Amino acid sequence: MGNSSNDKKLRAGVIGARLGASHAYAYANSPEYDLVAICDLAPQVLDEMWGRARLGRGSVRTYGDYHEMLDAEDLDVVSVTVPDHLHADPVCDASNAGVKGVFCEKPLTVNLEDADRIVETVERNGTNMSVDHTRSFVPNYRAARESVRGGDLGGLTRIVAHMGGHRSMLFRNGTHTVDLISFFADGSPVWVVAAHERGFEDYGVVYKGEGGKDPALDPGSTLIIEYDNGVRAILNSAKMTPAFNEIDLIGPSGRIRLSDSSCDRWLADEPEGALTYDPTFDHPGYPEFFGDALVPAVQEMAQIIRRGAENSSPPQRARDTLEIMLAALLSQDRGNVRVDLPLPRG
Repeated sequence: MGNSSNDKKLRAGVIGARLGASHAYAYANSPEYDLVAICDLAPQVLDEMWGRARLGRGSVRTYGDYHEMLDAEDLDVVSVTVPDHLHADPVCDASNAGVKGVFCEKPLTVNLEDADRIVETVERNGTNMSVDHTRSFVPNYRAARESVRGGDLGGLTRIVAHMGGHRSMLFRNGTHTVDLISFFADGSPVWVVAAHERGFEDYGVVYKGEGGKDPALDPGSTLIIEYDNGVRAILNSAKMTPAFNEIDLIGPSGRIRLSDSSCDRWLADEPEGALTYDPTFDHPGYPEFFGDALVPAVQEMAQIIRRGAENSSPPQRARDTLEIMLAALLSQDRGNVRVDLPLPRG
């Protein structure tokens, strides 16, 4: 007996070859997919992409206009990997074209109008959508969330995250850390207080990162984030510090500390009791090649489409992440005051 129609390979395409190499690699290395098309405005970028994606061109067709690709290829899943400020149109156009799933690079957008338009469009069309906040798919972070959700820490009280090095940029890399905080908090953010590092005091309320390539255009910032379920998070982001990322999850009966290459858990026999190290909590972190981190992400999308699996990185949370970062800009601009969420529209 052959595969059921529910298990037929999904046809995947990528919009944006420069950042899309890892997405192309993930589709090509997932048995659930056929990678059939890639689009980019620049032919040279398309030519260079194959080496970065560790792929041969094979039968994959290339396009210079994503509308032509959507019209011609009957795609099931589309990755959108163009620059941040250009996400909204291809995401919405792919959704309106009837694709079953969209996998979008982070951050979702750089303004709330576009973020709201994306969320409204995919919800109206019933399009499944995930955002590449990559740690949502990495084993040690996923195991930690399962542990928290399972009650091992007696609930979650505090989250403390650190992001160091010259790439400690609120939007470019900070979107990963802010989203990871929300991934664990499992609630809706209700207010934010922020203080940028020195030199960014007068940054203003509009993101000026120009694609995130220059750390001088994107502030490091210390944030306090309150969630509606009582979880409070602190993000310490600072340049001129060692380059590392770490997150600490703390509850009445335990603690989990994570980095991209490690995970440690301590548990107590009673709330606020003495902690004992748990050597059994051992899970792999980021793989050596970044494209391998996206394989579970696109495989999850296939399971969402086929079987209604839980979405580990939905666009609604990515919009919350953007709103937290924009609220941080407002908080700094207003004298490091509390900014309530959601932010006003219009």
